Amino acid sequence: MAMTKELAALVDANPLTITDNELTFMLDHIGDPDGHLRDGIIYTLFGRGFFDDGFTADQRAEVAQTVLDRRDLWRDIEKADTDAIFGRTFTALVGTLILDYDREHSFLTVAQRTAYFQWAVTYLQQEKDYRGYVSGHGWAHAVAHGADFLGAAVRHPQFSQKLVPDVQKSVVTVLRRMTAPFMDDEEQRLAAALVFGLTVGNISVQEWTDWLTIEHTYLWDNYANDNLPSYYRLSAWLRIMQNAYFLLPQRDPNRVSCLAFINDFYQQMGFRG
Repeated sequence: MAMTKELAALVDANPLTITDNELTFMLDHIGDPDGHLRDGIIYTLFGRGFFDDGFTADQRAEVAQTVLDRRDLWRDIEKADTDAIFGRTFTALVGTLILDYDREHSFLTVAQRTAYFQWAVTYLQQEKDYRGYVSGHGWAHAVAHGADFLGAAVRHPQFSQKLVPDVQKSVVTVLRRMTAPFMDDEEQRLAAALVFGLTVGNISVQEWTDWLTIEHTYLWDNYANDNLPSYYRLSAWLRIMQNAYFLLPQRDPNRVSCLAFINDFYQQMGFRG
């Protein structure tokens, strides 16, 4: 396809200039089933478009509004194992770019920013397709991409603390839907999203401690030796706590809660007396 070759030639172009026709194609193919086109070319160009000045101001505005208008983040979200997953998860990644750029340059309207925040904190509550790498199509990785989107929202200086319960609910929903272990470092991305909120002060020490206590207690209360999913959830929780502990600055008081729950896991599992 001629346009694919044209865009591929731009991946390493310096300086980068993206035409309106090229941008239209990129927007039309955010979730293309071809993993190389979607991830290696189009997503790369969206990243460079925002952060290497490849987009004009008008083009940035077009991307922000078109993504909202098309609502691909929600397309077929109630259906399992369809190719629509790629449109959803790569829309989440483009949403991450948009919020990260807006955090530095404040180009969104108030209504757009509010919409992106709302999308970011509710997407993982609705997504049920937890596939990681899909043979023949590349990465779906909904939990990881959704966590990136969540993190971009919660670290934004204009993020509303009223949305913090939805940030927590997103992580809880992912854990409680697990029926198999994560294989592709999803826990690291979930932990990073939470840490972003903690380090910028959008999640308070009290909110963090209270939430960890509730979730830790719930997971242990629902753990049973003969119920493998209940173990997978606890194990994922442990890795989230471990990652959060090491991602937080050394003197951050939020580390105390992480370490307490890590130690409790080892004790209850019999690894430590």
